[in-house]
Amino acid sequence: MSILNLDNAKWLIGTLAIPAALAIIAQQYQHAQADRQINDARLRLYTELLSKREEADSALRQGIFDKVLATYLTPSGQELQPKLAALDLLASNFHDSLDLSPLFWQLDRQIGRAPAKDRPELSDQLIHIADMIKDRQISALELGSGRKGEGPKEEKSSRDKASAEKSVPLDTLAKEGSRALIDDEFSFPDPDPFAPRGQTMTRQLRLWVVHHDAPGRRLYVTVQTPARDGEPEQHWEFWLDLFDFPMVTFSRLSRSERFAVVLTNYEPARMTASVKLLYFPSTRVGAKDRPFIDDVISDLVRSGK
Repeated sequence: MSILNLDNAKWLIGTLAIPAALAIIAQQYQHAQADRQINDARLRLYTELLSKREEADSALRQGIFDKVLATYLTPSGQELQPKLAALDLLASNFHDSLDLSPLFWQLDRQIGRAPAKDRPELSDQLIHIADMIKDRQISALELGSGRKGEGPKEEKSSRDKASAEKSVPLDTLAKEGSRALIDDEFSFPDPDPFAPRGQTMTRQLRLWVVHHDAPGRRLYVTVQTPARDGEPEQHWEFWLDLFDFPMVTFSRLSRSERFAVVLTNYEPARMTASVKLLYFPSTRVGAKDRPFIDDVISDLVRSGK
């Protein structure tokens, strides 16, 4: 009788297979654990590097802010050129987190009291800094809101847009009556992480320019959105000047919707101006529009369900 019969072979295979399987499983587990530890170490290193970089950047920005603001707020008898340079540095580093409009208004008044021969150059520099801020903020808001809208010379309407720019004929404001300068639907991708893929937020917005103040280089603007889905009609009226910036001078439509109007050009001598209407999510305006604690808690409760 041979010991290598079928039953003995099955027993031998079964006896050897179990330890072999356990060894393979243990080896795979150790390999997975080693990979996980390596990934965790890389993540910790990456997080530490990011934190240190943010700390260094914050410290640098704080130093810049303290020294530049101290230079700007020195007695009014100081030369205006250093103040313009300080404002330019502030605008380059803090335009998205600070409302710099009061500094622009103050410096504009000081330029108005400067010698007549120096005013044009100083005023041009101030307008250039303001235009730089508006261009950067408009680009950031349009990038986060979807496709850019129509320009001043484009008349074709498109529903899939988040902005629109129009020329304003200052000499015919009174003649225009109740006709809206901008009347269109605007949209951007829904920022709600629980919203269906491809869903958009959409609003009908109408804008009128009803008055202009040539000495102050400003326009009086009316914006209205029609009633919808049980929401009442909303209405806003405000003065708009060259030193209003969309990331800090905006209006709330709802918890997640914002709009801003920007005066992109104003030439009272030629009786012409241009305004741009922007529709964008609240997530694009950063520290100026941080969510309330109850909204954050509500989102956490929703995500846990």
